[in-house]
Amino acid sequence: MGKTVEINPTTRHEGHTKLVLKVDDDGIVEKGNYLSVTPVRGFEKFLVGKVAEFAPIAVSRFCGICPIAHATSSVEAIEDACGITPPKDGLLLRELTGLGNKMHSHPLHEFLIAPDFIPEADRVEYIKRIQEMRKTGQFIVDTIGGEAIHAPNIKVGGMLKNITENAASKIYYKCREYEKLAKEHVEYLIPIFESNMLADGTEIPEKLGYHDFGYIATDATYGNRENIDQSKVVEYTPYDVYEKDVAVQACTTIPRYNGRLMEVGPRARFAKFHDFKNKGAMAIHIARAYENVVHVKRAMEIIDELDVNGKTRSNEPILGDGEKIGLGVHEAARGHNTHQAAIDAKGRITYYNAIVATTWNIPLIGKATEGTHYKFAEHVVRAYDPCVSCATHVIAMDYDNKIVDKKIIQ
Repeated sequence: MGKTVEINPTTRHEGHTKLVLKVDDDGIVEKGNYLSVTPVRGFEKFLVGKVAEFAPIAVSRFCGICPIAHATSSVEAIEDACGITPPKDGLLLRELTGLGNKMHSHPLHEFLIAPDFIPEADRVEYIKRIQEMRKTGQFIVDTIGGEAIHAPNIKVGGMLKNITENAASKIYYKCREYEKLAKEHVEYLIPIFESNMLADGTEIPEKLGYHDFGYIATDATYGNRENIDQSKVVEYTPYDVYEKDVAVQACTTIPRYNGRLMEVGPRARFAKFHDFKNKGAMAIHIARAYENVVHVKRAMEIIDELDVNGKTRSNEPILGDGEKIGLGVHEAARGHNTHQAAIDAKGRITYYNAIVATTWNIPLIGKATEGTHYKFAEHVVRAYDPCVSCATHVIAMDYDNKIVDKKIIQ
């Protein structure tokens, strides 16, 4: 007969989500649904009518884990809408700030999965290494961005100011130390992930998390709007995808590219830019560990390339025609992140929309749980490191067009 298994809440990630799984008599997932139940905040609506410069400040508050990705996507969307070209050194500093954010975020995720994979005897040294890596990531964001979380120096037109030669030297030195730690991390973690074994000795199914959907990644470390055809992106409502009893609870749209669900994130970037062929949940963990090394190497390249006396911000006016929808693209820790904005002749926002990395991955995570026992479903969720508050921008309605659970969102 089979049954429905609900795992609520799922744990050790940002935000509030649940799994609704239809399983057979042996507990194998036949239909997997993963959905956000995080209350809507309505950012895109309250931005309309505000001055353009307010957008990156506001959207960085989507989340305290990935604010740099949102501020960056936001300013780039506004710049595209207004025809603004930031100076080279401003773009280099902006990329370096984003790398610092990822250099903090990836190790944080590896801390969260420690109970799953790391033997208890190794955890103290493992966590010490992670904390040192995170400190460096936050130091980069703090030094360049002005604050370690909601960085105010990310501005439309570039970056507010350059860094000193002394600050650049400190960042480079810290990156050299980070690189050593990241390589130690790879040498330690990859054999664990390739063993397909949990810390308690439980064997992980060989094809856990396998799927046949595509990947989206626009750049190895930053983001490039030229590498995505936004006209092929369509957002569907939960009622278009989920069954009614599931759709009524869901608080995100379901984006598709050319009609397909798409995975974004570390494995997508490695598949496109490093010829990475591995599949499944463990492959995402492996790619994420390798990305720590990729990110710090690129950070050091930027320091070598940066002119600390160079101009960092354009003085072009932040004015649009109210019609052109600009696109900002950034490869966040969790993957392909886009913001869209239209700006009028008075410099005010007439349209705003964000499709963030976890919005892409949420429906795909549900599908990726299918074919293996439901007791492993949360391991699929954690592999994607979802950041759910970022993704929650839709109000759930029932078939009578009534808002679900008004008490939550009033």
